Amino acid sequence: MRVLQPVPVLVPAELALSCLLLLLVPSARSSPVAPPPPLAPIRCAPCTPLQLSACPAVPARCPEVLREPGCGCCLACALSLGDACGVHTAPCGSGLRCTPRAGDPQPLHSLVRGQGACARAEITQQQQQQEEEDEEREDEEALMLIHNTVPTEESDLHSLHALLQLSQPTDTTARDAIRARANAIRKKLVQLGPCHTQLHAALDTIAASQQALGQQFTSFYLPNCDKHGFYKAKQCETSLMGQPPRCWCVSSWNGQRIAGTVDDLCQQEVTH
Repeated sequence: MRVLQPVPVLVPAELALSCLLLLLVPSARSSPVAPPPPLAPIRCAPCTPLQLSACPAVPARCPEVLREPGCGCCLACALSLGDACGVHTAPCGSGLRCTPRAGDPQPLHSLVRGQGACARAEITQQQQQQEEEDEEREDEEALMLIHNTVPTEESDLHSLHALLQLSQPTDTTARDAIRARANAIRKKLVQLGPCHTQLHAALDTIAASQQALGQQFTSFYLPNCDKHGFYKAKQCETSLMGQPPRCWCVSSWNGQRIAGTVDDLCQQEVTH
């Protein structure tokens, strides 16, 4: 008679660790085995009486009171339009959203340091729509470039048509196919960029550790990526204690630190 072995039951912290390992181990991503069923979301731990007793009092003149973001246990006075905000600050008020300031070269670092700004949600949606329209226009320009590129025997191996594995488009269906393949290649290059891959892993690690284990970070490293998914020459560690950031120069291709370089001169160094 066959005896069935009992299946171990994972507690939420172990569930979080299992998910994190699946995300960070490359072999797990490329495994041909069918993916496991989706796991239940990790929920914040209940607030203890000690945590609640340590919450500061909310000013009586506060126009709107909201709970702290994330797994916070305390109530806070909501921030107003234009107020500085970030990951560890009080939440923006109703109808507002914390966003990086326009032209910020390091938006993620700014949000972590509380250097964002509370903006109207509809304005941020308009900005997102404008970015999508700009991206669509870039796709149209790329499509025109592909359409106007005629491969020859000498340049066939180097032409965009050879890269896309398509012949010269002659109808709408062919052009749509080129557009789809060009977009897929572009998005794949960005999504699989080494810096973006490390950035996503770092964010997942921080989120999982804070939610599942309740850890508090005083400093951590978020990769500084360019728009193509590669590393910017200068990388810095983020400090939440007001200390000067520790910076270093890296190779733009693999993020490895370049020996003998000075962080102030990173842009002048050879990074590949």
